[in-house]
Amino acid sequence: MSFVRLVAVCLFVGSTSSSAPAATPAVRSPWQAPAGGAADSEPLALSLEAALEAALANDLGLALEGVNAEAQSFTFAGSWGRFDPVVRASAAYTNSQVQQFVFAGGGFQTIQFDAETKSASAGIDYPLTTGGTLTADLGYSRTDGFNAPLPVSSSLALNFNQPLLRGRGENYATSQQRENELRYLKQVERIRQTRQALYRQVSDAYWDLVSAREQLLVADETLALGREQLEQNKRRLAAGVGTEVEVLQAETNIAQRVEQQLLRRVAVKNAEDRLKGLMNPGKSPQTWERELAPTSALPEQEAVPALDWKAGVAIALQKRSELKQQALEIDVTEQGLVRAVSERRPIVDLGLQARSAIQSANEGDAFDDVFGWELPQTTVSLNFSTPLGNRLALNNERLARALIRAARLTYDRLESQIVEEVRVAERNARYQLQAVQAAAASRALAERQLSWEQSRYREGLSTNFQVLEFQQQLAESRYSHTLARANLVKALTQLEFAQGVLGERAP
Repeated sequence: MSFVRLVAVCLFVGSTSSSAPAATPAVRSPWQAPAGGAADSEPLALSLEAALEAALANDLGLALEGVNAEAQSFTFAGSWGRFDPVVRASAAYTNSQVQQFVFAGGGFQTIQFDAETKSASAGIDYPLTTGGTLTADLGYSRTDGFNAPLPVSSSLALNFNQPLLRGRGENYATSQQRENELRYLKQVERIRQTRQALYRQVSDAYWDLVSAREQLLVADETLALGREQLEQNKRRLAAGVGTEVEVLQAETNIAQRVEQQLLRRVAVKNAEDRLKGLMNPGKSPQTWERELAPTSALPEQEAVPALDWKAGVAIALQKRSELKQQALEIDVTEQGLVRAVSERRPIVDLGLQARSAIQSANEGDAFDDVFGWELPQTTVSLNFSTPLGNRLALNNERLARALIRAARLTYDRLESQIVEEVRVAERNARYQLQAVQAAAASRALAERQLSWEQSRYREGLSTNFQVLEFQQQLAESRYSHTLARANLVKALTQLEFAQGVLGERAP
């Protein structure tokens, strides 16, 4: 990877990680009343957009995925440190007792004296993206204490080593960095997938709450209608035109509808808690006790987008995060194959060295001569080695190829699953639209039927039992109509989720 590309990716990493969800909620919980605002005991007016905003800001799973992406970006950026130059320096001082033989008086004599050796070296190693290494070394050494002064030694050497087979080329040298980049991009897609899943959960929970509240309203109205019928039956009994059986039937009907009302109230509370848990997980009593009042209403009728399943699948194959993640995983396994193929080859390294080594009477002359490139020495070397059999590298390559096949098979399986999900989601959306239309027609007919039966009852042409039956049918048709409308909105949400565009399309 070039330096320009590295800088561009690092900037992309920084911008993405800064936009990732933070571990600490960044916005105020929507039910926390501002200073001077409404009391916490009052119901909180909440739109679908506000619920989604709160959930996206406060969800712990989404925040965790953001932190994981940030950590992966550090791994990716840090892996390029392999190509950072390394500066080396060392210095040593040695004091030693030295024994020397000298010829004097017709024979050898042994003398001993102290010797001091001072040495220093410095160098730089520069790893290259071609797989090679460039080094430069400067050395100095001086020993004092001998009877005769010894020269100062200095050296300057430039070395270049380049693999010709195993480990050769940028594809091999930067494969680990490319793999880390792919894993970071995969984690970014993981964030997107988590966002869409959360978007769907919050949307479904919100419409479940709206539906539960509407059904509770139906239960309240049906109970009021039953009580009105009971009062009418009591008046008829007092006037001598009714019977105690009719009053008993009406009282039984009220008891049943009170039970339905209690069930609907529990359903509302359960739906509220589900939505609260998604919007702001925690254990604050202020959060859990505050009543929610949804302001976004269920649509009376909504058309399904004009897309056949083939068009929907085409969108999904471009947008679904799971497919993008698996495509990146295929690229990751291919980087492993690049390394495995290279490491199976024999080691054939080309070495080039240019060196100048000088001995002079003093330091100044030694360094002048060595930097003047006096007494140059040039060496070209070729080094070869290979393990016999090379079973480890051979099987590592086979493993890498097997992992690629597995990753591609997983991709094909995901494609098939996505085609099925899109077809089912679109079919369900069209069915739910027809269900809404049928439920609306059933509700209208039930309302007319009850109205006619009540008129007939007032004229003495019907019975109390029939009126109560029609009241119950109207209540059931209203329940069904509300449920069908909620299921239609959820089906359209599921369709966008299956296509991989949920929460990403422009309004």
